[in-house]
Amino acid sequence: MAKGVKLYDTPIKAIRKNCLDCCCGSVKEVRLCPIVSCACYPYRMGRRPDEATVVSLKEYYGVNDEPTDELLTKTGTIEVEVYAWQGNE
Repeated sequence: MAKGVKLYDTPIKAIRKNCLDCCCGSVKEVRLCPIVSCACYPYRMGRRPDEATVVSLKEYYGVNDEPTDELLTKTGTIEVEVYAWQGNE
């Protein structure tokens, strides 16, 4: 194997390739991507997002670092029916 040849892409470079695939190979469309809710959005340029991007995404999502009890409490019940298998024995 030749020196300096990588067998795989880094995760951020793989995300960049995914974004290029999503935008039909257009670099300009990746830069102008309007889908802020996409999980790949901060990494679409092929590098770690800068602080300004992280701050703007936190403002967009309204990130609250405090845990909430709403997601941790169990609401409702799930009914499960169990059937016995009767095979040819």
